[in-house]
Amino acid sequence: MPAFTTTKLIRSLGVAACGLLLSTAVMADTQKFRISLDTNPSHVRNKGVALFAEELQKRVGDKLAVEVYPSAQLFRDRDVPKALRQGALEMGVPGTWQLEGSEPNAAVTALPMFYGVDPDITHRLMDGELGTLVNGKIEDRLKVKVLGKWADAGSIHFYSTDKAIRSYDDFKGMKIQYSGGTTFAARIEGLGGVPVMIPFSDLPMAMSQGAVEAIASSREGVRTAKLWDSGLKYSFDDYQFMAQYVPLVSERFWKKQPADIQKAIVEAWDVAVIQQREMVAQAESDAALTLKEHGIEAASPDEAARAGARKKLMQTQAALIKTMNIDPESEKLALQELQAASVKF
Repeated sequence: MPAFTTTKLIRSLGVAACGLLLSTAVMADTQKFRISLDTNPSHVRNKGVALFAEELQKRVGDKLAVEVYPSAQLFRDRDVPKALRQGALEMGVPGTWQLEGSEPNAAVTALPMFYGVDPDITHRLMDGELGTLVNGKIEDRLKVKVLGKWADAGSIHFYSTDKAIRSYDDFKGMKIQYSGGTTFAARIEGLGGVPVMIPFSDLPMAMSQGAVEAIASSREGVRTAKLWDSGLKYSFDDYQFMAQYVPLVSERFWKKQPADIQKAIVEAWDVAVIQQREMVAQAESDAALTLKEHGIEAASPDEAARAGARKKLMQTQAALIKTMNIDPESEKLALQELQAASVKF
């Protein structure tokens, strides 16, 4: 082989080796940012998180590899707090009902004083001083960073199969499904029903077998599961509470990040959560029409009736707070802010 050709080959190999080393170095500098969700890609939470992932990737470039894992591919929501604390996961967005076992104050908006309250009021309180207080408690207890505003899951209502719910008297003795959470069970009992805990994914079978007569869900939840095929016939739109998801990042991961990466993560969430809430509002509106089209008859208690039910449920709040170990300061601030918003008890 001619000398000049050998020289060229050596140079080429050297350039290739340098390129490989550079590529390896870049890969080593790119950190994984895994986000775990246990809902499927078509769910409004997943769609909102997809927007966040896109916004974040634009801001951080190759410094983070943002990966979303839906359908519990990594963890179920109930296991997310432990995974974040142990550093086995970078981010999760569990519902408040999934957090109340670890940090009871996360359930403050599901307490009786929030029953039947307009979702806009819940947003205002949780985006303000009350949210700051609760987020601080979540961060301290779970060793996480709460990125900002909570994402929406939608207002929770009651739905029934053969027996229509047209007033609060109709709840007496009804077997009513809930997916978990002490506040859910207490609410059903407080209204005269019998709480039956069944995972949402198991509902079609439970309904067809007559294990429950009614369920607690958002309109979008009913629509996506097509529960009219399982015998759902009636809705009672009582706006029990605004279900929300909390954006959590592992404290272990967060503290390792430079200020610019932390800023990018927070800013990306701020952009995405606004759009996610708008998506949920539209989805709930569309779902109401879909339910009507499939023959589900809707009834809704007026404000006076909801206030009466709220007053009744408030009789259980002190015992509930004691049982759940919710901090008195959270209850006090929430009560003050609800009263300032003209909510009647």
